[in-house]
Amino acid sequence: MLVRRRAVLLAVVSAPLLVACTETADKTAPKLKLEKVWQQRVVTYAAAMPGRVRLVGDTVVVVDGTGTESGRVSCFNAADGAVKWVIDGKKPMTAPGTGDVRVCVVGPGFLGNSPTLVQRPTVEVAGDVLPISVATATTSGVVGVDVRTGEPVWGFRAVTIPAKERTMVTAVAESVVLVTVSTPFGPGWPANGQTPTTIALDAKTGTELWRDVDVVGVSGDGNSVVVATRMSVFWHLEVRDARTGKARWTGTHRSVGPWEHRATAADHTVLQHADHTDVDVIRLSDGKPLEFDTGTVPMVVASDPPLLVWDNGVAWWAKGPNGFVTQGLPNSEPAKGMHRPKGLEFRAAAGAGPYIWGLYGGTQESNKNDNLIGTLAVDRTGAPCSPNLQGVALADVSEKWLAVGRAGYVEVHRITPA
Repeated sequence: MLVRRRAVLLAVVSAPLLVACTETADKTAPKLKLEKVWQQRVVTYAAAMPGRVRLVGDTVVVVDGTGTESGRVSCFNAADGAVKWVIDGKKPMTAPGTGDVRVCVVGPGFLGNSPTLVQRPTVEVAGDVLPISVATATTSGVVGVDVRTGEPVWGFRAVTIPAKERTMVTAVAESVVLVTVSTPFGPGWPANGQTPTTIALDAKTGTELWRDVDVVGVSGDGNSVVVATRMSVFWHLEVRDARTGKARWTGTHRSVGPWEHRATAADHTVLQHADHTDVDVIRLSDGKPLEFDTGTVPMVVASDPPLLVWDNGVAWWAKGPNGFVTQGLPNSEPAKGMHRPKGLEFRAAAGAGPYIWGLYGGTQESNKNDNLIGTLAVDRTGAPCSPNLQGVALADVSEKWLAVGRAGYVEVHRITPA
């Protein structure tokens, strides 16, 4: 029996409202070719590369490290891997407002990856400014660097006295950076008894705009941010004005652990609990709830034109080789794809143009299509559209470039028509 799940949509006054998507699930897309153009050795585990690699136009930003006090931020030319700039955590850097500091690597994937302990950090650019976590022996904070040159633009000390807390960049909106201060490995949740503090900074100047205790930044889009606010022993998602911190909407869903930002399409942001249970789709235009039928809570991503995409799991496998679903935003009904290969389940990870990138895995129904198991692109019917890459973790993707983590390396592939 299908289980009714609810996704919560929120509203931002200034975000433009897009018309309903006219694309349907039977819309096929041209095949793609992948050309590996370069790779770079890293020490970060491949499974932790999502969130540590960001495609910025034709450049690739990589945050690499294995502990909270050492790390490296590098920027490469996407076409050939040429190094544009490097900030080495083994050497101090001087930033306005902080003096000498070092890159500080925080978050999962370094000394453990417990979804109940930490909120995943974010590597994201606001305009031309890339905010990165920094620390000294006694303090921590964030430095905004020019993503084109790697030069520090501003610095902010979030912890000014000797303490164990560290500062993690958890959300970036159009002109605001959210940083959360807590234990060395990320914002604390009720299970470990920590009290995180979130601070909003102006992305251009590093000036503090507001701060709040028992709040964790989750995602940003336009002039809004999504935060998790502690309510006794659980948390509520909340939408706030990015620059004032005033709440626009407080949800009713109770969470006992962190949320992860899955994707953004137009003014829609997809959030999912770290243990892959509840999904909230936040649209910042009208606050109208979105409901969808699913046998299990899916890995939902978003794509352009604005679409939700998921694989509907075992509840629909019995009806045939389908299960791949798309839903146009804001108001379209779900449409089921026709071409998911029998015996495979698709776990969507990211959307880029008309393609959905993710992982095909076996369902034990048959081994007929085992050759497709791996990371690849599909169209909105679920039909495979690219060669599959086995043994990699998808780090980031655009319409031109694919970045993946492979044991010991970051790989970049050029995407072209087949």
